[in-house]
Amino acid sequence: MSKVIEKGESRAIRYRARARPYMDLKTLQQEVKERGKTMKIRPQTSPEIMLGILEEAGEVAKEVALFEKVGNKINWKRLPDKDLLAEEISHLLVNVVSLSSCYDIDLDQTMKKLFENNEK
Repeated sequence: MSKVIEKGESRAIRYRARARPYMDLKTLQQEVKERGKTMKIRPQTSPEIMLGILEEAGEVAKEVALFEKVGNKINWKRLPDKDLLAEEISHLLVNVVSLSSCYDIDLDQTMKKLFENNEK
């Protein structure tokens, strides 16, 4: 998808202009559900998903610590890796989406309500 970017347009607009089609939360939630079925992954319980969220949050924290040079692991030999940080954030998001699906929460609607309430 190509689009001429006008002077002054935001980064988000420039990103959407060159990226794959936008995936809304409803589509993401459905995609996560379908991939689990397609890959024949045993459905996880909500406590298992919560453990996954905590594990992935720790992985994200570790990558952020490397970028910011904070914490007790500041002397790690490995350099920060933006791709690895993005991957860990994606894993975290999949777990959050999975947890919301366990409780039949429509994330798309919930986020719309949140932003509408914040605008008031």
